[in-house]
Amino acid sequence: MESSHHQADHSGTTTQSRQSGERIVKLLGQPHLADYLRFFASRVIDGETISPKALAAEWRKANDRYYALLTEQAGVAETIEDLPLPAALEEPAAKLVAQDHYLQAYNSVHTDIRWVELAKLVVSQGSVGLDHSDGLRKKLGDDRALTELFDFCLPRTHRPAPVSMVRLPGDRYIFTSQSTDLRFHETQRMTAAQAQSIASFGPVTTGLMLPVGYGANLLSGIGSDKRIVLQNGYHRAYSMLAHGITHAPMVIERVSCLDELNLVGSDDVTDDPAHYFRSPRPPLLMDFLDPELTRQVVVHPLETRVEIEIKVRTSTGPAPRHVA
Repeated sequence: MESSHHQADHSGTTTQSRQSGERIVKLLGQPHLADYLRFFASRVIDGETISPKALAAEWRKANDRYYALLTEQAGVAETIEDLPLPAALEEPAAKLVAQDHYLQAYNSVHTDIRWVELAKLVVSQGSVGLDHSDGLRKKLGDDRALTELFDFCLPRTHRPAPVSMVRLPGDRYIFTSQSTDLRFHETQRMTAAQAQSIASFGPVTTGLMLPVGYGANLLSGIGSDKRIVLQNGYHRAYSMLAHGITHAPMVIERVSCLDELNLVGSDDVTDDPAHYFRSPRPPLLMDFLDPELTRQVVVHPLETRVEIEIKVRTSTGPAPRHVA
């Protein structure tokens, strides 16, 4: 099963944006005010020079707007269009769900691929990178052929971002990527053929693989009752909506209880499921396009690190005795 963390599109951000800072659009009024102030102090370039009182005032204004939306748009998340795929996309969808990476990534709950309205997707991620999204919008262009849109949302081939590796003392290894999707995959035992292909000072009979890589990188959401919470592909979803595209193909993981949600949901969603699945008007993807609910800022770029430490112990002693 995929990691529960939000995944980023693998292409990362541009070199220019990472050298000078990364432009993002940030939702106001969400999450808590204390988190918003910490975000400016720790991530926003020169954020420590901005008055906390001014930040609190703009957060409060947006929070008041959200409070008004609880009445004005109560139940809007339940009106999202969750439709069958257009006929032209049934064949590529069938090929996708037969691939090994799809079967491995979505093996915990029932899934299907649907034609989903973007604006009313519930969101738990509070920001989207504008530099990266601008690059994605250029890929959309003016030609919105269904099959090209399918490959944009649900790519069947992958070009992952580069990963660097550094070996540290004590058999420690650090893998680094500009993509926030970098993660450790499950440990796997080598097959006999894989072990025998390793050049060493003697015969190698078996071993363990410690894979580091990325997730399936498919636009996906979690569906419960009549709501869909966007799970993966925030940059693509935002880019399409900003580009004027209203519906897109996406993988929907269907959950009917909290235990199933805990298997597939991100930490933000599983920590407060009522906010996303029960609030009369939760934060929605269309909020990222509302100037009353957002602010554009430049932040220090992030990188993701995976550290692996290897410890090997060898001992010799009597074999255990088995009592008949």
